[in-house]
Amino acid sequence: MNKILKIETKPPRFNDEFFGFNDIESYFLNLLKEKKLLNSYIFYGLEGLGKATFAYRLSRFLLNNETDIESCKNLHISTSTNIFKSISLLTHPDLKVIEPSPEKKIINKEMLNGLTDVVYSTSSNSLYKIIIIDSLDDFSNRNIYSSLLKLIEDCPKNCIFFLISSSLSNIPDTIKSRCQKIYFKPLNKKIMEKWFGNSNLLDDEKLSILINLSGGSLGKALKIINNDNYFKIYNKTKEILSNPNKLNSDDLNNLLLIYDKEIGLIDFFIIIQIIVLEIIKSSKNLNTNKINNFYIPLLFELNNNLQNYKFYNLDNSQILNLVKYIFIKYSKNIK
Repeated sequence: MNKILKIETKPPRFNDEFFGFNDIESYFLNLLKEKKLLNSYIFYGLEGLGKATFAYRLSRFLLNNETDIESCKNLHISTSTNIFKSISLLTHPDLKVIEPSPEKKIINKEMLNGLTDVVYSTSSNSLYKIIIIDSLDDFSNRNIYSSLLKLIEDCPKNCIFFLISSSLSNIPDTIKSRCQKIYFKPLNKKIMEKWFGNSNLLDDEKLSILINLSGGSLGKALKIINNDNYFKIYNKTKEILSNPNKLNSDDLNNLLLIYDKEIGLIDFFIIIQIIVLEIIKSSKNLNTNKINNFYIPLLFELNNNLQNYKFYNLDNSQILNLVKYIFIKYSKNIK
């Protein structure tokens, strides 16, 4: 890939483009025309699909007093408008955004305390007051959901919650039952191939890797394109896992050296898991011993440790050394 040809990415509130979810946009436009908008929505699906981008897009439309809903065919608001600028800068008085700080990367209870005044106050410039929480996955503990639940249950009709999540299974049923859930499904493989295949950013080999690693997420695909280490880790891991009999400590050390903080441990784990699944699915030429004693137990143990990493917020170096240990442990089963 040509390093110069990178794609600039924007934070969701600055993004005026929305790709791949015309059905969701049409759904909300019809709700508004029929005056059936509810108080709380959860936008859920893979990270990088555009959930937060859509929350800001819909917020701009709702808070724009000059919009003639009946004549509109989409929710687009021009970047040149004051409403777009004020929401991008988070200065609009009828919009409140809760998101983790870049340093701590969590949303704590104190960050939600100020929402009570927002929920029960009168809107300043618009028909609505909108609260975006991006995301529920960043709550520091489950007790915060209780505070959120009370706000959702008691909020007036003109107060709208847009809640973002990449992992709906981790959200308490009490919250899910109070919200309309909107699923953002992964983009079709053919759409992704057409989108990136027509560019000069990737050769055929890297395009194939990109499609596998992105999982139908446009945001994830852009992240991969802008960091060539994704491709290096994928190729090195595939080389190691395709020959588990020859696996050694030096190979694993070289793999871990490629890892960088921009990719993150979760994506690092996912790359390994994707390759293991690819090998298992194409296992016609592999003996049962390798499948049962190396690939399958390796996949399950990596998945368990990924969950532990998320839950216990473990140290990166500890997890990387654990990955090395797991690889070596299961390679011994087939030697």
